Amino acid sequence: MRIGVDARELQGRTTGTGRYLRNLLREWLAAGDDAIVAYFNGPPPSDPVLNSLGLSPRAVGAGGQRGLFWEQRALPAAARADALDVFFSPAYTCPLRLPVPRVTMVHDLSFFALPHEFGLVDGLRRRTLVKASVRASARVLAQSDFTRRELGAWFPDAAARVRTVPLGPDDDLPKGPPRAEARAGLGAGGPVLLTVGSIFNRRRLPELLQAVAALRRTRPGLRLEVVGENRSHPFLDVDALVDRLGLRPHVRLSGFLSDAELALRYAAADVAVFLSDYEGFGLGVLEAMARGLPTVVSRAPAMGEIYGEAALLVDPRDPFAVAGAVGRILDDTALRGALVARGRALAGRYSWAATAAATRAVLAEAAGA
Repeated sequence: MRIGVDARELQGRTTGTGRYLRNLLREWLAAGDDAIVAYFNGPPPSDPVLNSLGLSPRAVGAGGQRGLFWEQRALPAAARADALDVFFSPAYTCPLRLPVPRVTMVHDLSFFALPHEFGLVDGLRRRTLVKASVRASARVLAQSDFTRRELGAWFPDAAARVRTVPLGPDDDLPKGPPRAEARAGLGAGGPVLLTVGSIFNRRRLPELLQAVAALRRTRPGLRLEVVGENRSHPFLDVDALVDRLGLRPHVRLSGFLSDAELALRYAAADVAVFLSDYEGFGLGVLEAMARGLPTVVSRAPAMGEIYGEAALLVDPRDPFAVAGAVGRILDDTALRGALVARGRALAGRYSWAATAAATRAVLAEAAGA
């Protein structure tokens, strides 16, 4: 097939959606079955994946165009000349006027389910474009059965066109250093807790901080590593909350980190904690399990459904339950070992190769529809 791809997620800071796309491209190009045209808003980034045979990077414009105009006007004009069989949009929305079968990944429906977490204009724009993109797409991808069910509930006419394709673990991340070296690099003298992902209000960081405040009373060397940019709305002043709870020596807010810095924190951590009222998949949980970390996870979907067999599940709004679960893992060697083993086994059932193969099968299905 000749596959067109909206590759903007590889530009700038590569977050979870960018890593998702990069891994798909990596696997597709390694298989060598297709010609792939990757479209960028301006010059493509420097990335070894983009230098692979079988991939044609396309700079559409000089860069800096507004995303909506680029996606809906500039991109279709460029793609029409490339004789594509199918077009893949990895991040919620697709070019609506492109006369090619489209496949769109909808990672979650948070802007429908939690409209208060988005600004008025931003939320309206997202809901309008996603609704139009779901209708325009020959096939729609969901990362989990939970998101598939949500898509069917919000868009009943599209339910038959939705396909569930889960993500893969962290085989694209560099290996971390030995544990002792990693802990020394972070200056860790006691237990290290880790949470990874952009900061949204639904991810319940205040409750995690309150749990850390409770735990440090008996574990004065405890440290929490928070990895992810603050994208909360309404804005959550995490620094102020850390100071109010007296946690400045115990919490490091790292923001966005390179893959090497993230791998360092996985190597140093004792427990990974992921609290969210709402999540489409929870890639960070899978990565932590693949790295051999015991995890404490929200019982809310989709994380509770996907990871419940290998994690301690908690009410994400109950900091005392979170503190209790973390304390059990730190104190109970047998429990810790069992969670590590079950987590590795669960993570072993997923791979980017399987994700890429299943996604390609949906692209082929759409192209022939």
